[in-house]
Amino acid sequence: MWIVVIIGAGVLTAVGQLAIGGFSADYVDVMKTLLLHQFAVSHGIIAVGGFIINVLYPEKTAAKLGWPSGPFQIKYGFAQVGLGVMGVLAIWFQGNFWVATLVTLYVYGFSGLWTHTLEVIRKRKEEGRTDWVEIGNIILDVVYHAVLTWMSLQIPGVWSFE
Repeated sequence: MWIVVIIGAGVLTAVGQLAIGGFSADYVDVMKTLLLHQFAVSHGIIAVGGFIINVLYPEKTAAKLGWPSGPFQIKYGFAQVGLGVMGVLAIWFQGNFWVATLVTLYVYGFSGLWTHTLEVIRKRKEEGRTDWVEIGNIILDVVYHAVLTWMSLQIPGVWSFE
């Protein structure tokens, strides 16, 4: 699951930033740094990767997935770029903007839940087997978004609607 590597990249860059600061950050600053790096680094990588595989190489990507290629991949690739732009903008716009970034991630995550669930059902029906990789993707998706939400709740001002 390549997504684990991408999430890990965000964690590593956050730890790197905290190390450069001498690990002197308090709890809230650690949460802020970890969350920001998930927004900017992890989702930035998803944006660049998604654009490349879906816009520049749509037929190859579709064939790898066993799906038909089509113009939807161009739209999907640009939607992933939008996700990355939100993540990078989170560097400069914080507070409530992070809620908007999370909502964008929730919508993107829901698309993953939807497609992974359909694949589990399809493979069970057509092939008579349970696809544990797809089930793992579903679990990871739910846990990842729950962790991001929990982290955001640790940071004052993110969920403030004043």
